[in-house]
Amino acid sequence: MKTKIILASKSNIRINLLKNTGVPFTSIGSNYDESIIQTEYTKVKQNIETVKTMVYKLALEKAKNISKDHQEDIVIGCDQVLLFDDKIFLKPKSIKESVSQLKQLSGNIHNLVTGTLCIKNEREVWHYISVQEMKMRKLSDEYIGNYIKSMNDKVFSVLGGYEIETIGINLFEKIGKDLFSIQGISILELLVFLRSEGYIE
Repeated sequence: MKTKIILASKSNIRINLLKNTGVPFTSIGSNYDESIIQTEYTKVKQNIETVKTMVYKLALEKAKNISKDHQEDIVIGCDQVLLFDDKIFLKPKSIKESVSQLKQLSGNIHNLVTGTLCIKNEREVWHYISVQEMKMRKLSDEYIGNYIKSMNDKVFSVLGGYEIETIGINLFEKIGKDLFSIQGISILELLVFLRSEGYIE
């Protein structure tokens, strides 16, 4: 039986990015409780290396949660964390938190750390960690308020309350070089691995 490819995510952005490559895959949301790992990292100061470990662990556990029921298939796990000023930013849980995050990021540089990996039989067979430097322009309080209002509930589903695929790009003065990783999955590196192992042509 031919090995299937499963994306352990229900993120519309990740699904569309992978779909646009023409790779045949199935999307299954992972029910892994991310707070188990996130709690470890939100209490203390962080740096690039610790955040790389965090995103790796999160991507791995989410993929393993799917792999246990799909042993012979390749499962793709992804995760992303925003690092600024020794702190990690997760998806805002309220309008107040979203305003606070954007005020802190305004006029400053932060990093988006993205982990993409593949597992089979609940064991990792490949992983890649991307670090992208992002420079947000200086934003007025009024602009932040109008932006969050225009985002509606979507502001709660993205790191830092922004998505560069839509109006969030207007928040930035400069972004990293790997647009795919910034959007949440390192597509080019993933395709190289899948092709090298014969899972795609």
